[in-house]
Amino acid sequence: MKMKYMIDPRYRLRGWHKLPTGLYDAQKHEAQFFAPDLYKLLLKCDAAHDIDPDTLPEKQRKFLEKLQAEHIIHPAGWLDFLLPEQRYKAYPARYRQDAHWSITGECNLRCRHCFMSAPSGKHGNPSHEEILRIADMLAECGVFRVGITGGEPLIRSDFTQILDALKEREIALTILYTNGWLVDEKLLDTLEERGMHPSFQLSFDGVGWHDFLRGIPGAEERTLKALRLLNERGYKTSVSMCVHRKNAHTIRESINLLASLGVTAVKCGSMMNLGEWAKDDVKDLQLSRAEEQAIFEAYIPQYFEDDAPVSIMLSGAFMYTPGEDRWVIYNERKCDEKDEAEALSCGVLAHSFHISAEGLVCPCMGMADCDFAEHFPTLKSMTLSEILTDSELIRYEYTTVRDVRDGSGKCRTCRFVDRCAGGCRNAALMAGDNYYGVDPDLCAFFENGWDQRIRDAAQPAFEAYLKRNPPVKGNQADKGSSILEAPC
Repeated sequence: MKMKYMIDPRYRLRGWHKLPTGLYDAQKHEAQFFAPDLYKLLLKCDAAHDIDPDTLPEKQRKFLEKLQAEHIIHPAGWLDFLLPEQRYKAYPARYRQDAHWSITGECNLRCRHCFMSAPSGKHGNPSHEEILRIADMLAECGVFRVGITGGEPLIRSDFTQILDALKEREIALTILYTNGWLVDEKLLDTLEERGMHPSFQLSFDGVGWHDFLRGIPGAEERTLKALRLLNERGYKTSVSMCVHRKNAHTIRESINLLASLGVTAVKCGSMMNLGEWAKDDVKDLQLSRAEEQAIFEAYIPQYFEDDAPVSIMLSGAFMYTPGEDRWVIYNERKCDEKDEAEALSCGVLAHSFHISAEGLVCPCMGMADCDFAEHFPTLKSMTLSEILTDSELIRYEYTTVRDVRDGSGKCRTCRFVDRCAGGCRNAALMAGDNYYGVDPDLCAFFENGWDQRIRDAAQPAFEAYLKRNPPVKGNQADKGSSILEAPC
């Protein structure tokens, strides 16, 4: 029987360069894509076209049933019609779900480890007009989710106006990276008045040691106060902890404290040898990878003894989210030769990119300060549409495992070649000037047998933990991937 169908108002018909068949969810701020023949059927779900499910090929009929089951479409009523914003629109750029955006290169703290040298304002502070120009370009390219960072984004006097600019362009603020010093009731009221409820990512660098690393007395107290407030107001919070020689002994105490304040995820790791951390007066604080590994091996059993109080990532050595039936070694990404031409070296870069305070557009934040940064485009010389359509950025973001294995000069002869995906491209650049070079931290991880040592440390404690806390049915280990969003 013929009938008309209508796309639910939360969905919009959208297309991007090389991905023209998208359906954008305006509530989740993300798109899904369909085969052309199925998309043609979806386009007819406009309350104007008659569709007879009984005469459709089986594939299309099941697709129609799936759309109804997921409440994407429903039988159209007499007064139904597509809203103007639901009608098909194509964006002049490749699809990117998220932008990680530094709206300032300045900060109100004096962190000893800042890889972008925010204490000295190395990257400057873009004008309000420049901020609005970037917001326009994001909307023009169909990038409707941003994580805002700095320096310290809350020091901007026009921060409220930036929120308004995002709202006007229907760009969702999904996560706010802040040191917490300026997080107060007024800020949260300002967000909520605009219908914004982002998650917050703060840094906490060890009980009794936070002020030392942040360079300002009272920073620890202010950070903990901010976390308490965010928890009281119902905001999701995650924390990044930079581990060094002086605070390593505080990991257990610090994570348990953070868990008591409602923090859901913690990422621990040492700092990058960039910016402030590259200066001679802090080099004695840097842990070697072997020292860091030993610290993690000692802490993992304690973590499970404490009943896995938060989702955690210990560098790339260990990752777990409470309630799941397995923990993972993120460093270990198996990829056979038959899959290497399609598998991306970094899965995160396929849907995200970073915009620096100076307008540099690069794969991730750490790359904005390395010597290789000159290879990436800037918004001063190109539009974002041009950058996200055909530029050096695209070539680097779509780096495959094969590119790394062919480009490093070492991977092809490595006996662990099938156990990793080439490692972190930022780490490779830190070790040299070759984007396709080896990640020396990952090489050391396997060459020293640290993966087995992590298993020996984790598995007995994990099995005891599972007896006390049976896994939640249906959970999957990769749900902890949000931990990776936290910058160092």
